[in-house]
Amino acid sequence: MLVGSHTAGARGRLARLLPGRLSERDAQGIATQRVVLPGPHARAQDLHDLSQADGRQRAARASARRAGAGGTRGRGALGATPMNPPPTTLIAADVGVALAAALRAVHGADGTVETWSAHSLSKRGRHRVVRYDVQARMPGGAEVQHHQWVGKFYERDEDACGVATTLRELTASGCGARGGFVVPRVLAYHGPRGLLLLSHESGESVVKTIAAEGAHVLAAIGRALAILHAAPVMPATVTGPAAVLADLQRRIVELCGRFPAEAASLQRWRVRLEREAAPPPTTSSFLHGDLGLVQLRWQAGTIVFLDFDDCTRGDPALDLGNLLTQLRRLTLRKPGKLPDFVAARATILDAYQRSSPRDPGLAPRVAWYEQIALVRKIHSLTFDRTRHPEADAIQQRQGEAIHLLASVL
Repeated sequence: MLVGSHTAGARGRLARLLPGRLSERDAQGIATQRVVLPGPHARAQDLHDLSQADGRQRAARASARRAGAGGTRGRGALGATPMNPPPTTLIAADVGVALAAALRAVHGADGTVETWSAHSLSKRGRHRVVRYDVQARMPGGAEVQHHQWVGKFYERDEDACGVATTLRELTASGCGARGGFVVPRVLAYHGPRGLLLLSHESGESVVKTIAAEGAHVLAAIGRALAILHAAPVMPATVTGPAAVLADLQRRIVELCGRFPAEAASLQRWRVRLEREAAPPPTTSSFLHGDLGLVQLRWQAGTIVFLDFDDCTRGDPALDLGNLLTQLRRLTLRKPGKLPDFVAARATILDAYQRSSPRDPGLAPRVAWYEQIALVRKIHSLTFDRTRHPEADAIQQRQGEAIHLLASVL
């Protein structure tokens, strides 16, 4: 951490920039809807199209690797990406077709989806996420079966198929069983609506379980992440230091515009990070690409990894830096409710290193990526308007950005 003698002065100058009440903005999302199908639902198409798309995706990845994709950055792993606008009113028949395909994937037989309801889980980010509660009946079955599935909406088929391919390869590799983690299973994809249906992986918030069980959960996270990084899954994109520094430059420029009194300090921070950038390991690892506490759940002693839209290849320190920075931020926001950050950080890293090949240079690279992640977090808190767009929420986030910025300048 960079702590200068003028921290208090920086905090004072930054505090004066905290905005007053901002104009309200309506939140976007879908209302909960329930659909009753009057008769046997249309027979769903099988997953042949998605399997074919998976094959094309794997071929594209192999081609990119042969062409030397190293040096490109993972899509979405860094940089701002506009929110995917919610689709207009969904056609019940289209969703029903996808749900029927998922039913076949789960049971391997033709069943009937009798009713379903949709509940919005996320209105933020590139992809809207919905939970579907489904009531279905199997041929000859007297009892109605209940299922919960998650649907993610994509604008581009290649994005949905890329995520589906990654999840299938992770499942097929068996790495989850070795590492004590699970990932969602792919059930079906409906191209006309860009709807990817996944298994709903229930679980508790890792924040709550860390608060309750401490080191046990932290160590499980470290072990699971080490095994995930060793997965034999090869996304076409690679996120290396060059892409990270290019993204850093853009964010620093925008922060300088927002906080002109701190522009010189921000530029010195950028120069130091550029100077201290370490070369990545000779072998790239599979990375989640956007790992934070919200992408983790605790499922009766097992870690659940969610949201692989930004998966890439690169330095494992990138995922660790992102995760540890979010943990540090949470301990600052909720002092006393979570273990001391220094101890929590050490527990995760120790468990990670015990479960992965020896890497003497990991510690300094993790520290470097923590600083990078801190810049990104300050930037998102300052400029993001897609998450909780209410005026009070925006003001609270910008106040936190000012506090974090003052702590490092």
